[in-house]
Amino acid sequence: MKDIILFLQNNTSWIKDISTIIFTATGTLIAILSYRRAKSTIFQPKRTEVTKIQTTILSEFLALFTSDGNSIDRAVDYSNIYKYNVDMALRDYNLADIDKISEKYIEYDQNIDGWFQFLENDIYDFIMVEGNITDYDNLIFEKNNKERQKYYEERAKKGEVTIHRIFFTKKYHQFHKKLRDLNNNPFLPKDIQEVAAQISKNIALNLHHDLRNLLTKLVKEIYDAYQDENSNKYELMSKEFKYQTLWRVFEQERKHHEEDYELLKIKIRKHLLIDEKW
Repeated sequence: MKDIILFLQNNTSWIKDISTIIFTATGTLIAILSYRRAKSTIFQPKRTEVTKIQTTILSEFLALFTSDGNSIDRAVDYSNIYKYNVDMALRDYNLADIDKISEKYIEYDQNIDGWFQFLENDIYDFIMVEGNITDYDNLIFEKNNKERQKYYEERAKKGEVTIHRIFFTKKYHQFHKKLRDLNNNPFLPKDIQEVAAQISKNIALNLHHDLRNLLTKLVKEIYDAYQDENSNKYELMSKEFKYQTLWRVFEQERKHHEEDYELLKIKIRKHLLIDEKW
């Protein structure tokens, strides 16, 4: 013990110097780290405001399909879009009638919010028209109806069926606008916008390709069955076949969005540093 005390007495000066150096170095390191942290927050108010805007945009978008057990698939409103387009496609080819005073017409008029009008046989070559079923009837269905119907029937006899448009609902339109804003908003990072673009692409494949092809086959089969007087195929094309059997086929073939949603969550959490220590 005496040796230790004697050692400390004899070396007080340089021990003090070392302690001063360590204290100074520690203080300097803390100051640097504090400055770097402050620089990314307090000293960058613009960055703070951008983060607030991003959080608001992303929260509002996610709220569309995270509340009440919703999902991207439900937000797109596939079930109603499928049902409405079956009837509208058959109606175009004079294979179904939707009376203007019927409850179905009223429902469709209230829920249909527009349609994708295809310009060529390409899922990405289209224009988006806003309007309800009354607008559609005034613009296309009732305009030159006899000539148009005759043209459709002549093509159908040759097995040439073309689905010129896919109708969408108000629920879909709301989601589409939010998704488009997410994809184009300058406040959002590129990796999140890329996921939004991927969701848009998958929806287009589902509606513009898979649903369109299914409707084409349905119209062809029903028209052939309707023309064949020697069989009961037309009677077999019942409501259950059109609205349930083929719906299950569409659900099985189309792209589902669970992976899209999980990837979007990962990108958002990573960008907003949700899992990082503050």
